[in-house]
Amino acid sequence: MHFTFRLSLLVFLFSSSVLFSSCSDTERSASPAPEITGTENLESPEELLQKVEQAIEVARQHYLASEKHSPWEIYHGMLAFRKDYEIKKDGKVVNALEWISAGPTFENEPWFQKTEFGGRAHRYTKSNAFEGHKNQSLAILAMADVPLDHQFMTPDGPITVADIVADAQKEIQENEEVTWSLWGLVHYLGPDAVWEDKKGEQWHMEDLVYMQNATLSNESACGGTHALFALSYARNTFQNSGQRLRSYWLEADQKIQKHIEEAKAMQNLDGSFSYDYFFQKSASENFQERLETTGHTLEFLMMALPDDRLNEDWVRKAISLLANDIINNKDEPVDYSALYHAIDGLVIYRNRMSPDRTAQLGSRNFPAQDKTESTDKKRTDRKVLKPVVPPAVPELPELPAKP
Repeated sequence: MHFTFRLSLLVFLFSSSVLFSSCSDTERSASPAPEITGTENLESPEELLQKVEQAIEVARQHYLASEKHSPWEIYHGMLAFRKDYEIKKDGKVVNALEWISAGPTFENEPWFQKTEFGGRAHRYTKSNAFEGHKNQSLAILAMADVPLDHQFMTPDGPITVADIVADAQKEIQENEEVTWSLWGLVHYLGPDAVWEDKKGEQWHMEDLVYMQNATLSNESACGGTHALFALSYARNTFQNSGQRLRSYWLEADQKIQKHIEEAKAMQNLDGSFSYDYFFQKSASENFQERLETTGHTLEFLMMALPDDRLNEDWVRKAISLLANDIINNKDEPVDYSALYHAIDGLVIYRNRMSPDRTAQLGSRNFPAQDKTESTDKKRTDRKVLKPVVPPAVPELPELPAKP
């Protein structure tokens, strides 16, 4: 399509992300947060890393059961622990990726399905069952770096990750939540990918970046943290390819930097982030609420921040608070979505800080191409975005004259 950007995109704006939000939709009553003061009680980076390892191990021991827990919950575990994630089946510990690849069902429905354009993970049916967002499972497969030729069984035969990518390309639409599509597709296709959807309209990867930029708000799923994570992953992949930020990629980076500073400005005295994400400064004394909001915000920051900011006091304070919360409440009931997003943030921090580990900060599979002619110059079809014009109000017919 490239990009006539129909008015319907901006009419859509926030609706689908609110409808299928994986975060708590309960009414909130947060207390005002105090100002951040000194950081004299912070651990050393080495001590903090040990605490983070302890928190990660606590979460690892929360084995989900294949007979009890939904695909939505198990996908979140894969997000945190990648291809090494383990669950229990009939009381025995098994690798989660190997198990879901064998063609299991949930409530008599298959985890994966063949489609006209390849294959896909089972779409949304109800809250916390299968996918909570379109292409959410593809994004999690990307985060686990599952290869394109990896197979999943369906009732109609095997499909590959490549088939899931192909289906996502064909089924992409303007008026939809784009976060997980951007996250998954930029990983497997790269920042310069161009393709056609099922209607024959052309798409560029930066079209998805544009859509995410345009729809990002505090009303997005989990306060916009998922959208910011996807933008950060896409930006990192773009920069890993050797390209200079420009156009919608530069706009994405500007939004990322803005929200980094907002997270810092709204941080609470104890190190937690705002209970209202980026909307206003607020705090909560409830463990589950802190786990959800601080965990999601930290996860975004770990994908977004440069290396030279990871040891800043405010970052270390948030990591220490989150790790302590998980360790000290290890026997408390927990929402697995919130727990695993928090652990994902801690895992990224650990991998970035440990010399013997490598953090996946975007894909590195798309090295710079020959840039003898700039991409901006070659793109003669770039559209100028115009403000949304409200639909015209139809004229009412004249009333008949009174007798």
